[in-house]
Amino acid sequence: MSPLLYIILLTAVLLLMLYWVLSSLSPGQERRVRVPDRGFAFESAQELFKYLETGEFYLPGDSIKLMPTESGHLRAYWHLKQEKWQEILKQVDKKSGEEGLVLRLHQGEDSYQEVRIKKPAGSYDWEVTGESPCSISLGIKSRDNYTPVLTSGELKQTKMLDAD
Repeated sequence: MSPLLYIILLTAVLLLMLYWVLSSLSPGQERRVRVPDRGFAFESAQELFKYLETGEFYLPGDSIKLMPTESGHLRAYWHLKQEKWQEILKQVDKKSGEEGLVLRLHQGEDSYQEVRIKKPAGSYDWEVTGESPCSISLGIKSRDNYTPVLTSGELKQTKMLDAD
């Protein structure tokens, strides 16, 4: 008798639970609390989202590129294949007095700026004054000479005028 009583009670509980679930799903009553839309204002600032800031475009191996940015700076991108990178590192290690691999920005005929490079691919920004044509080269610098490995084409700068 006890297993039959257990089955009847279990069936009754399951039927009550089924009734409770089905009655709560009825479309006649809305039990959800709605938050008024006028309490929230969605804002977005598209100018804060930068495209291609991290160099996410394709740059073929053993190449270098100079591009102007929206902020008026010049950005240099470089990419060396792993074989070329290892070859350059061996050259730098063999010679005594080497300062290492540098990225050099050439402005005009005699003016240049340089920065040391520690990775086979990357980017660097320069703040450039003046309107002289610029180019970049990546090379090995020793105490008394500089040997370029990669060079870019010239980029003619134009001043951006504010329309205020």
